[in-house]
Amino acid sequence: MFSSIFLKLLSIQSFGKPRSIAMSSDCTPLFDLLTPDLINDILVRLPVKSLLCCKSVSKSWLSLISDPNFIKSHLKHSITKPGADQVIFATERGTSMSLLRLDSCEIGATLGDISSVHYFETAGSCNGIVCFWFSAFGTGIPCTYLWNPATKQAKMIPPIDYDDVIIVIMGFGFDPLGDDYKVVVLINSFSRDWTIELYSAKTNVWRTVEQNLEDDPNGGLFDACVNGFVCCISYRTESDNMLAFDLNKEVLTCIKLPEGYSPIRITDFNLFKLDDEACLRDSGVEASWTKMLTVDVGHRIESVFGHFSSGDFLLCTAEYGWVLYNSDKNEARNVPVSLDYRRILKYNESLVSITGFEHVNFDAREDVSSSEFQIGSTSSSSMMMPEDTLFDY
Repeated sequence: MFSSIFLKLLSIQSFGKPRSIAMSSDCTPLFDLLTPDLINDILVRLPVKSLLCCKSVSKSWLSLISDPNFIKSHLKHSITKPGADQVIFATERGTSMSLLRLDSCEIGATLGDISSVHYFETAGSCNGIVCFWFSAFGTGIPCTYLWNPATKQAKMIPPIDYDDVIIVIMGFGFDPLGDDYKVVVLINSFSRDWTIELYSAKTNVWRTVEQNLEDDPNGGLFDACVNGFVCCISYRTESDNMLAFDLNKEVLTCIKLPEGYSPIRITDFNLFKLDDEACLRDSGVEASWTKMLTVDVGHRIESVFGHFSSGDFLLCTAEYGWVLYNSDKNEARNVPVSLDYRRILKYNESLVSITGFEHVNFDAREDVSSSEFQIGSTSSSSMMMPEDTLFDY
């Protein structure tokens, strides 16, 4: 509530109305009563759109909101605020990307037009940064971007050689130890077995990670980024495993999934917690899991997308399509659109920027065949699941 009052005072100051409107009882301007610490505590709670406007208030506010420490504090508040989770999605045969507001189960802002893109797929979302790739009609050349939908900034990362490729599996996440955003790609081709390619946003280059894969990944992307690890499920004849790539040490580890895990569901699914991260950092340590709960929704489940801070699970059911199910309340709400599981991301807005970011207007009606970000570019010069959790899906 105080933040909304603060914004009203800000609008009075910003649009040149008499300062007497914003006076205290002793005729002192209210803004003069706000200490720097109090201003920081208020601003860190505001949405990104409001903060971008606040940059124009003064040089000191511009400096504060642009400060890396403030951006980290704002991100932490955004991630930990109950109910702040949103979903970025594109519908089946969709022509745009939009936000799904979990609090109201309503469709929010449209973020971008993808109607002119031949193929579009998301690779992950982390700290408000989204990684996606697409190929334009008539080119067949895949382009990969890092994008902040809230600040409308993005960059295209250097292309990678996809010749002779059978399968490409992509993941995106944040390396907290190296303070770096990275894209990892597992490539299987006709001429060679699996190889690992890694992109660093800090260096803006790809390099090959020398490691042999002992397991075959499943699907087309890593499912989650947790504490500096991107993870995906792999399926073998004798057992099911999880592959975890350490973004800092740049090592891929295979760990055994918990007893009782099954990719086959009828009306229920399980939520497991990994007891210790040691098994992710050292392949010699055996994984230990604890079953947190079993959820039975009473209808056949096609897929489980994720769990959110509101307590909701995003599910696809055979009978009702996509629903938000709250296990605590035993309530389900219908999602008003049919989602494409390859184009769904858990998302929290942020001010985070990456070197090379430029302001963009995500409008795919423009020519997207060039090497520059031509989705309406107006140049100015990534399913995280909760920590250490695994869904039985």
